[in-house]
Amino acid sequence: MTKTANQTLLIGGGNMGRAILWGYKTNGGEMSNISIIDPFMDAQDATDLGIGALYRAYDDIPGDLKFATCVLATKPQVFEDASRPVSNVLSDDALIVSIMAGVTSARIIQTIGRPVPVVRCMPNMAASVQKSVNVAFATDASRKDQFEALFSGSGPVSWVDDEDDIHATTAVSGSGPAYFFAFVEAMGKAGELAGLDRQFAQDLAIDTLIGAAELLKQDRAPAKLRESVTSKGGTTAAALEQFAMHNNLNAIVMDAVMAAQSRSKEL
Repeated sequence: MTKTANQTLLIGGGNMGRAILWGYKTNGGEMSNISIIDPFMDAQDATDLGIGALYRAYDDIPGDLKFATCVLATKPQVFEDASRPVSNVLSDDALIVSIMAGVTSARIIQTIGRPVPVVRCMPNMAASVQKSVNVAFATDASRKDQFEALFSGSGPVSWVDDEDDIHATTAVSGSGPAYFFAFVEAMGKAGELAGLDRQFAQDLAIDTLIGAAELLKQDRAPAKLRESVTSKGGTTAAALEQFAMHNNLNAIVMDAVMAAQSRSKEL
């Protein structure tokens, strides 16, 4: 007898895939229905996650096991080789979910070799603490609930109607945590240069970001908040003048987001 009920296969057990699963687990998801195929994943990581099975190759999957959901969590560069055999282990009405940057639904369907509903999602690493920004596009709107049952534990889900918008959301929210990490890292180094202990300066930068984030949660108006903490002629104003000089900060952020968007399209 073929087993299909609620079975999910994750292809690729890297950082992002595991972050999604931690969110799912924390939200009370049934981990025994999750399988991972990854030739390199540490078996202890699989045990810690509590998944049903870790397979090293497609041939290791029992012939009577068919998956109702398949999550493509490989790097885009190896997607075709890693995903081409997946059709053999899918149920007839399976849903494909992709968290890969740049790989279109049409390309996914072409590689799998049969018409399947696809949800493309661009989460970020905050999924592991249930704070991911999950932006998704569905080729079949009727499968949104199936997707959200798996992903909503990692953070709120926002849907877009145009698949091309995924490139932009990849650049803003998908890659975005790294931008803030880099900024906090730079603030810590600047504090050290100003004479503070290295770890103390880094901790100050981190805790300042956390506090600023809490303020933004209460009032989602960054320009207003910036103005409210900037006294004319004060220290904050002096710092912001340096950011604004020759439009440096806006230009750097714009260039960074455009570079990430272009790379998503190249992939």
